[in-house]
Amino acid sequence: MSFPLYVNQGLFRICQGIIFVLLIGFLGLTLTANAQQKVTFGKGNTTNVTVTSSSNASSQTGVKTLTSGGYLPNKNAAARLLSQATLGTTYSDIENVATQGIEKWVDQQLAMPNSFKITPYLQNLHQSILDSIRRVDPDRTLANTFLSDWHFDISWFQGNMTAPDVLRWRVALALSEIFVVSRVSAFENNPYATASYYDVLLENSFANYRTLIDKITYHPSMAVYLTYVNNKPADFNNNKQTYPDENYARELMQLFSIGLFQLNLDGSEKKDANGKSIPTYDNEDIANLAKVFTGLGWGDSKYLGERSKDYWSYTKRLKFYPIDSSDAYIRTWTTRHRIINGHEAGVKTFLGKTIPARSVEQGELDIKDGLDIIFNHPNVAPFISRRLIQRLVTSNPSPAYIQRVATVFNNNGSGVRGDLKAVIRAILLDAEARDCCNNGNTEFAGALKEPFIRYTNLVKGLNLTSSTGIYRNSMRRAYDRMGQLPLFSPSVFNFFSPDYMPDGPLKGTGKFGPEFQTLNAQSLTGYFNALNTWLISDTPVDYNGFFGNETYKPEQAPKFDLTADYPLTRNDRLTQLLDKYNLILAHGRLSEKSLNIIKEALQKMPLTITNGVMNTDDAFRRTRIAIYLIMASPDYIINK
Repeated sequence: MSFPLYVNQGLFRICQGIIFVLLIGFLGLTLTANAQQKVTFGKGNTTNVTVTSSSNASSQTGVKTLTSGGYLPNKNAAARLLSQATLGTTYSDIENVATQGIEKWVDQQLAMPNSFKITPYLQNLHQSILDSIRRVDPDRTLANTFLSDWHFDISWFQGNMTAPDVLRWRVALALSEIFVVSRVSAFENNPYATASYYDVLLENSFANYRTLIDKITYHPSMAVYLTYVNNKPADFNNNKQTYPDENYARELMQLFSIGLFQLNLDGSEKKDANGKSIPTYDNEDIANLAKVFTGLGWGDSKYLGERSKDYWSYTKRLKFYPIDSSDAYIRTWTTRHRIINGHEAGVKTFLGKTIPARSVEQGELDIKDGLDIIFNHPNVAPFISRRLIQRLVTSNPSPAYIQRVATVFNNNGSGVRGDLKAVIRAILLDAEARDCCNNGNTEFAGALKEPFIRYTNLVKGLNLTSSTGIYRNSMRRAYDRMGQLPLFSPSVFNFFSPDYMPDGPLKGTGKFGPEFQTLNAQSLTGYFNALNTWLISDTPVDYNGFFGNETYKPEQAPKFDLTADYPLTRNDRLTQLLDKYNLILAHGRLSEKSLNIIKEALQKMPLTITNGVMNTDDAFRRTRIAIYLIMASPDYIINK
């Protein structure tokens, strides 16, 4: 099915200037015709205002009347929270949060255990494929039943659609864009490498940051991606000098923990006497930290340096090898083997701290000390807090917002540093996150929705349901059209930089629009074309066959069932249709002007009613084009 001509013409007019409109929408600019100062009370404005109340309850301070925090959560407020804390939500989810309250919902989500592990699901899928193939090829084994990247994507999508701990899944995606590992690497087409790594992120989304960096450091996917697997100490042999690989040491500091410059608790850069930013580390720090990460090899190897590994090697924690005995395994024809240290011995000094000299057998304590030094660096709290706020709430958090969250990172209230559960709670329940008006400052509020999150918003918001509970979706269209899928970034720097400043109104403001780095003519038109396929052509999933001559299973490729909305496509009920999906997809943010434009476009579409019976094809088109236009609007794409 395709758009009628008049709808195409209307879409062309709507989309002609959409990139500029997106920037204006991000800025939230307000123009005034005169210089008279306007003071607004309420709508979040509390500057120089003191409010007292008769209640003695500490949680019932009078100022909450102005910030809106004193009101019971309404559906718009509930939907807005869910737009930040989930990858998509249904109308019933919104009603649930509105009824029970935002804080209670967040606490319930944080208390939920990890309900879905991708690797076991992938293993079961792998085995079922093998079982089917063995009917015609009895000698086939798991080892030669080949998988591809998209088997991870299918497994990821199954978890996303079925796991009840939806906040964990949103945070795990955020972590995957900070602690970046990508299939654009040596483990391309090994879904076990990506599944096992993503399981680490899911399992540790609400754990301690110190635990998380330990799990990441010892994960083979990170070790292969940043080239420190089989990392050996400095050596001089056969007139060739080699040094420890510095890749992970550099990126661990720059991207995963402390950043390039020293920070105040509020995320602002410290300055020296000349007003220049102060670097957090130099090349000597990198070189010494690289020595710490020597001696780590495959968990299923006999020696340091083994390279040929299978699918399952990526699911095993790295092993520490104090001695490099690889020569004995490689040069088996001789008895004169070169046995050397696998770990760099001696003192290691970086970031102003010193790890004492130890025997190589105790070298794993160097790794522990090195991670402890990074974990306790004062930059970690503001650095990680800002990154997580950007991924969940807003591209430009105020310094005060960053400081409040960083304070929780440093101490969760019980003397614990690095408690990610407490950090996520602080981010989502902070006044700046919950106040829709941001204390009257809507300029630069919110963030451009990532392309992939727009897709998950669609499949979750329209309640895509499989009759068997099994989804087979490789999500290829999301990547081919919009350039984004989990663990598929082009480099360790993610799909976009946290400090990216797009051209246009943001230039020169000192403000950032990270996700705008993904926005260009190709990705935007790709998004519109993908929406057309998902909605109008009614193909929301990309079904892949697992092996030749497999029987097609339509129940694993569900379509949207929107027939309940057909009565709302009548001209006199279009407002109800638009209000419903404005709430589900945009937490009620579409302006009256945008809604009127969409309504007028829908009214121009035919809707035949014969003897009180509505033409289902006409209702089908109206419903889906209504959703299409909502999801194409700047009010939706900019999440505030």
